[in-house]
Amino acid sequence: MNNPLISVVTVSYNAVSTIEQTIISVLNQMYSNIEYIIIDGGSTDGTIDIIKRYDDKITYWQSEPDKGIYDAMNKGIQKANGEWINFMNAGDVFSSTMILQQMADTLKSGVRILRGNIIRIYPKFRVKSVGVTVQKPGLMDMFDNTFHHQACLIQVSLFREFGLYSTDYKLCSDWKFFFDCVVLHNIRSQYVDLTVAHFKMDGTSTNNSILYRKEQEHYLKNLYGVEQFHLLYELKIFLLLTGIFYLSSFSGFQPWAFSSNSCPSRVIKAQPSSGLVICPMRRIPSICETFSWSAIGTVKRSS
Repeated sequence: MNNPLISVVTVSYNAVSTIEQTIISVLNQMYSNIEYIIIDGGSTDGTIDIIKRYDDKITYWQSEPDKGIYDAMNKGIQKANGEWINFMNAGDVFSSTMILQQMADTLKSGVRILRGNIIRIYPKFRVKSVGVTVQKPGLMDMFDNTFHHQACLIQVSLFREFGLYSTDYKLCSDWKFFFDCVVLHNIRSQYVDLTVAHFKMDGTSTNNSILYRKEQEHYLKNLYGVEQFHLLYELKIFLLLTGIFYLSSFSGFQPWAFSSNSCPSRVIKAQPSSGLVICPMRRIPSICETFSWSAIGTVKRSS
């Protein structure tokens, strides 16, 4: 990969206690071809004063009222000049100074979304979150799972082809964008087992998980119809329960630690403040590897 320009966008609003660590995390990246954009929603708590301290190192920043986080992220996209874009919003930080370089080095030809892992930071413990890990995710992979936008490099041209983040949804538009790209448009993505970012679990989506699920359900019902949505939901539960049944044959299996992925390659348990314990497990065969789910291919969008 030839050192393409990467646009890193930070969205903020009244983030005086977290914005500086995010800025420093971006500016300390060793990757040599970055433009840094900050879109602030009209903060009144001192956030702007912190941004001004780094004015000479920020490519572009603005502060004005917006219509929510996705409106702000869309403004960042429209200002981006890079071939690739990453969203590292206020409070999020890169996992190391070399991570953008590592991500760029692993990118394969033809890939348009590169995705990795995040560390979810709770008040008393941390958990590694991998999201969707299969290299060619399909409908059932993306049905209630996603890529972490903090851990992604996204080709900016995708937003020109398929549109910006929808402002019809307050919480799940990043999931919708990834779903549309890989399920509806067959965009090629690549998973790499790299921890890209640390994410504090106090964000908008985190605190409104029920509404997040309702927005996902609303979108999928509109897309496929109510009846087919329920069929897909039942299939997802079946895949999950079958995976749990398979895992139960292993000694020491703990159902509370089971991943939301139907085919996890490992289970991750959190330890207070000391970090992560990763429990290796043999790879669990996908249901789709065992049976032919040709019926999935017949699911159509409702007109």
